[in-house]
Amino acid sequence: MRRKRNLVAGMVGNIVEHYDKALYGFLAPVLAPLFFGTKDRLSSLILAYSAYAFGFFFRPLGSLVLGRIGDRFGRKCALQLSLCGMGFATMLLGSLPTRAEIGAWAPVLLAMCWMLQNFFSAGEIVGGAIFVLEHAQAQKKSFFSSLFNAATVKAILLASALVMLLTMFGVVEKYWRVLFWAGGLTALMGVFFRRFADEPQEFVMMRSRPKEKLRKILFHNRYALMAVIGAAGFTWTTYSLAFTLMIAYLPLVTSLSPAEVLSVNTALLGLDMVLLPCFGWLAQRTSNERVMLMAACTSCLVALPIYYLLNEANFAVVVGIRVVIVLLGVAFAAPYHAWAQELVAPQHRYTVLSLGYSLGSQLIGAPTTAVSLWMFQKTGWTGAPALYLMCSAALAAMAIAASASIKAKSKEALSKDLLGTI
Repeated sequence: MRRKRNLVAGMVGNIVEHYDKALYGFLAPVLAPLFFGTKDRLSSLILAYSAYAFGFFFRPLGSLVLGRIGDRFGRKCALQLSLCGMGFATMLLGSLPTRAEIGAWAPVLLAMCWMLQNFFSAGEIVGGAIFVLEHAQAQKKSFFSSLFNAATVKAILLASALVMLLTMFGVVEKYWRVLFWAGGLTALMGVFFRRFADEPQEFVMMRSRPKEKLRKILFHNRYALMAVIGAAGFTWTTYSLAFTLMIAYLPLVTSLSPAEVLSVNTALLGLDMVLLPCFGWLAQRTSNERVMLMAACTSCLVALPIYYLLNEANFAVVVGIRVVIVLLGVAFAAPYHAWAQELVAPQHRYTVLSLGYSLGSQLIGAPTTAVSLWMFQKTGWTGAPALYLMCSAALAAMAIAASASIKAKSKEALSKDLLGTI
């Protein structure tokens, strides 16, 4: 019973974080004219999606601050702080005045709220996964990694379904704020729930080790950090291409309406949620590296053909293409957290993995939608987003290929540390 309570406590913040992030992505076509006010629809969309880039500095900074707190004072402390901050920032996002009300200050305030949200959420995704997997049995970590990601998809599915519902009734421009307020209130409820969780024993065993300086920690884990950056960037890229980009991109290159695109989004998210535990089980039966490498290499091979087929594609072809992207993204993401945690010792895990995930998401993942739309705007070529996918997949494949030697060094260092505690 206590284990189940701890697992749920670890997942609750992940649900809130991804609900908020997905909500902004799904509402971007609505928020773009309200906050950026340009007459050109494509330009306003690019500006709206470019807001992701404002987290470039604050997300890594938040991962360092909250990661150090998590490694020094405990996972619970860092996760409580991150959830409080996320809830506050989300409530602010839903309360912002628009450009029609305060002029040019509207996008500035939007960017500031997004920075604050990114700072606190940086410690949540990885921190929650660490908390869950450090409580899970060793032989089931890959499967629980997929369940953690399935909770992520539930949050995205909820955001997609709510936006679709308001869009169908034609009231999304009127009630979009309510969706943000609901996310903020849920975060504050999660803070109360986490008060009753326990620290993982895997972390408690290493808690008494001498504290090292941040520079030394990052230097000793530099190869693990680079591998995590590449892999995390690919997980964000596949999600952004399959879901966030398609909301704005498909109405530009096909005859599908935004409402039709959102309806497909919701169905595909349901498929995503079902497939994640399947690939987690597969990784548990084989290996994390084998499943993830297969997904990354296949993405490199099929990227150009599937995006080439998007030009004036009908509904069935669009659905088929998005299913392929979702399938590859799910296969890679399902065992990601279990794979990443094997690269770093517990006493440095929160800091290194949070920073790596933040850098990967900001350097590689976050620009995906804006850069893909920009490339399409400049070239008029439907296959432009495929180039981004291929580059991201190649980096991820190299990261997975190098992870075996990194894992071996981490286990060797952990053994020495454990001998030092005896």
